[in-house]
Amino acid sequence: MLFGRGGIYLLVMNYLAHLFLAEPSDESRIGSLLGDFVAGRIEDLCEKYGQEIARGIQRHRDVDQFTDTHPIVRHSMACLEPEHGMFSGIIIDVCYDHFLLKHWTTFSPEPLVEFIAAVHTSLSRQDWDFPPHYQWMIPWLIKEQWLTSYRSLNGVQRALVGINYRFSRETTLGHAIESIKRCYQELEADFLRFFPEVIRFVHER
Repeated sequence: MLFGRGGIYLLVMNYLAHLFLAEPSDESRIGSLLGDFVAGRIEDLCEKYGQEIARGIQRHRDVDQFTDTHPIVRHSMACLEPEHGMFSGIIIDVCYDHFLLKHWTTFSPEPLVEFIAAVHTSLSRQDWDFPPHYQWMIPWLIKEQWLTSYRSLNGVQRALVGINYRFSRETTLGHAIESIKRCYQELEADFLRFFPEVIRFVHER
């Protein structure tokens, strides 16, 4: 699932993209992350969290569905699949957040530091009965500055090594950075073509 998943490098993957695509409100930003922590009908989630958070969760789901089947994303995954197979989608998740950080000013007039500060304020709200894993994650996300942790390739590598520990069996994530470096320009070009499309998709809904 693209634009999902994610802990100190075990519980965060590409939340920056989801938060960027959320509406600029506390509820929408919270919903954009809760999408990875809750299941069930949107109607039921609306009763539990309110309409605005439920809309954020639905937007998260819509973005996931859009990206999972998008031909540009599929092309990015194909660059990595010969070596990484089913793990290529996870790698692309991390890479696309890296590219969003790298090209932030292309997509947003708001300075990154101001956006992150606003997001941290939104996510600090504890007005609702959030799932335990979400409640555990948010303080770490803020304290350790997870949302900007993929700015460098060293940060990307640390993230992938950490995600690797989530699996009970061996994965290729621990050495995926070499594949990323080899395909870097192609993956970056894919991101720069894809991200305007997902922005347009969200704004047209």
